[in-house]
Amino acid sequence: MTSYRLFNILGVILFTGIALQMFIQTSGAKKLMEAGGFVAVSALLYFILVSVFHKNKNLFVPLIAVLVLLSVGMIFLQEMIFGGAH
Repeated sequence: MTSYRLFNILGVILFTGIALQMFIQTSGAKKLMEAGGFVAVSALLYFILVSVFHKNKNLFVPLIAVLVLLSVGMIFLQEMIFGGAH
């Protein structure tokens, strides 16, 4: 079994479990749509990163660096983008 196949199988198991937990724990259609959108985008990003890692390892590290910078930036910009502090 290749690492590419292993990571895809693990991703399917992981995101299937997260989706099942989301359906069990969320109440209300609006919250379910928000959580579903987040899980779908996260799964898509995961499988794209696994594919990039398998095809071009030199591109993987800069993509992860950009993802880290965007994640840290969202800490400070979320209030401006989404409105209201938590």
